[in-house]
Amino acid sequence: MLAKLSIQNFKGIKTCDVDDLRRINLFIGKNDSGKSTILEAAYYLFQELYSPPKLSEIMRRRTDVFTGGSELWFNYETDSPIVISATFDSVRLDWRIVAKQIGAQSVLSSSLFGGRTQITLLGETQYRGSDFTLTLSAGGRQIDNIRESDGFKKELLGYASNMSLIDCTLKLKTREIEGILAQFKRKPALEAKFGGILNDVYGKGNEWEFIPQLENTDERRLTIREGGQSKYFSGFGDGLRCCVGIVGNAMSVKNTALFIEEIESHQHSGSLSKLVKHLVEVVRENDLQVFLSTHSKGVWESLHHGVYLEDIDKEKEEFRCFLVERETKTGKVTVEVTDDVQKITRAIGQP
Repeated sequence: MLAKLSIQNFKGIKTCDVDDLRRINLFIGKNDSGKSTILEAAYYLFQELYSPPKLSEIMRRRTDVFTGGSELWFNYETDSPIVISATFDSVRLDWRIVAKQIGAQSVLSSSLFGGRTQITLLGETQYRGSDFTLTLSAGGRQIDNIRESDGFKKELLGYASNMSLIDCTLKLKTREIEGILAQFKRKPALEAKFGGILNDVYGKGNEWEFIPQLENTDERRLTIREGGQSKYFSGFGDGLRCCVGIVGNAMSVKNTALFIEEIESHQHSGSLSKLVKHLVEVVRENDLQVFLSTHSKGVWESLHHGVYLEDIDKEKEEFRCFLVERETKTGKVTVEVTDDVQKITRAIGQP
């Protein structure tokens, strides 16, 4: 699992260090404090290991306007490199973006005996205009250039390639969600479990199936039975559709990480607490690591006063709440581990 993260000169962050990451990591703070950027930094670092460059997606994920690569730099100051470092088990991965033509280099630093450090150049990504193209130092995927055991590379590739970054656009991705749930239909245990979770959170969902679309009978669409009638999934509210996407994604993968922005979006407080509870259960069962960003005290309460109410030892072992604050002028982001409700309340300005 990811244990540490360090960020320099990336978007709204000049410097940021996150230590002591656990299985369940909650980043809480005001709007524009850097929470989403922390999730992006970790997610895109790992994506660069195995797939075509994702640099342009970082900006387009939030807006359809992308004016140039300098937007990736803090205050557009491209003189200093962007550096994102992630410690994964005993190995540190470094992702450097240098603005010569605006290029990125991925390196792997591994500690060796005697305190020495070996740095292996995995490859580089060059920016030209609005397009990022990949140039590798040794050909193939960047992960293939890691000078570590095949077992470690397989583990790292599995962790990286099955990751998901889940944000508010999830409710629009009906076909993606339907594709995930179609796999559950071939596994009765997963089908029943998913239906049970949905029913517990929303009082519906035990009966779900794929039926032919009315206007195109050659295409089958996801439906949920309500009031004795099967209704298309796309017609339900945003909260239920987000819940289906989050739980479906979590249940469909193992030994990887999920990055979830604002899990509270469109959720009633009662539904939110149940959704969080079931997500934690799936995370444990599937050996996942989850990173949540929120500006709602309700998410923290769902964990601290809900999931871990009667198991303080388990909370200390697997859960960290990180209070995120950013100095606007300097871009310094501080990330403090806390369970102080008064401090959390003051930071996010909620009663």
